Amino acid sequence: MSTVTNSSSHSFKVAMLDVDSSYANWSGDVNKSDFCWEFIRFDSKESLFLLLEQQVCDAVIVPCSMRAQVDIELMSKISRTQPNTIRIFLGAEFWNAAQKVKAAEIAHRIYPSTATIEEMGESIEYQVKLIKLLNRSSLQSYIGTVGCLPSPPRLYRQLTDAVDSDMADLTEISGIVEQDPAVVAQIMRQVNSAFFGFNREISDLKEAISILGVRNLRSLVLSSQLSQQFQEGRDWSEFSFEQIGKRSLLVARLAQAICRRAGANKATQDQAFLAGLLHDLGILIMASHDPEQYKKLLNYAVKKQKPIYLVEKAAFGFFHGEVAGALLALWNLPPQVVEAVMLHHVPHLAKGHEFSALTAVHVADAMLPSVNVEGECDLASSLSLRYLDQVGVMDEVPQWRIVANEYRVRMVSNL
Repeated sequence: MSTVTNSSSHSFKVAMLDVDSSYANWSGDVNKSDFCWEFIRFDSKESLFLLLEQQVCDAVIVPCSMRAQVDIELMSKISRTQPNTIRIFLGAEFWNAAQKVKAAEIAHRIYPSTATIEEMGESIEYQVKLIKLLNRSSLQSYIGTVGCLPSPPRLYRQLTDAVDSDMADLTEISGIVEQDPAVVAQIMRQVNSAFFGFNREISDLKEAISILGVRNLRSLVLSSQLSQQFQEGRDWSEFSFEQIGKRSLLVARLAQAICRRAGANKATQDQAFLAGLLHDLGILIMASHDPEQYKKLLNYAVKKQKPIYLVEKAAFGFFHGEVAGALLALWNLPPQVVEAVMLHHVPHLAKGHEFSALTAVHVADAMLPSVNVEGECDLASSLSLRYLDQVGVMDEVPQWRIVANEYRVRMVSNL
């Protein structure tokens, strides 16, 4: 059974699972609000999935119960049924930290149980529009022509399954990674580089995993495998793809450090690390797909003194953040990671007013110098004071600069 609230000219369809009718008043609240939604409440999972199997739904809201794993599995099924639906958890404050980390990997947003339609509505509509931007035909067509895999690399999928199972130990995790010796070698090089700053050499993969954590390891595996897929051609001399990868690791580490200083939870720290590693993936994709055209874009950016993302946007109708974001969304990576990668040059387009992975990655990218580019094109972001004021973190910027200087030293000495 369902309860439907129709607006005279609705622009979004939003469904809510409300088994015990705790949110019966929301139908009236939607009608009274400025949001033009068709809002449907369902009192059973079966009736909700009957709709999802037959009609496109822009967003689904699931109130959290005491059975966290059941709710997370339900949201995962929603994601598989309609990958482009915005997924919202409501009331996860009584879940433990590990459950919240899992929830953050599948949900676009997690709100407290006290949240109202007015508080959530603008963010939901923003997320829907973001998905529509990533799914526009020109961008999807480009992704289809550049040789991107239709799903994440196998090792990343296997590690994700292991993380989700809660049963995998270090031996099993290391066994998955050891299937690709090249990935193992690259991870060990990264762990022992100055970018991580350990005071002794780490020679054992299991020890590296225990130090990094499985989620950070999984992020490094994905980054490593993507760097193997998108490589510079023989005649490419504009910038080093390897240096882009090294700088991305520093951005990831700095973004994680910024998260810790901001008091962000573990889920946000993990998201910032992965997004930092992948934030310039779109540059590698575009430069490897058509090197000559991308050289022209770099030269034009220098000549006109414009940021590279604006030049890309003028030439293609989209820029490298959107290219990578569309690919990662296709792979069903955590929504907050997709958002951070997509908007790291233009964070002010985000509607949120809270610190997030996007905040950390934008700041980290802006506070570290660009890699060397022929013609001196600057690939880094420019710090958006407008966005930082929007999020309310301007007072933190001086301290973040001090932390960033430590990473700048590592970058200058190792790139």
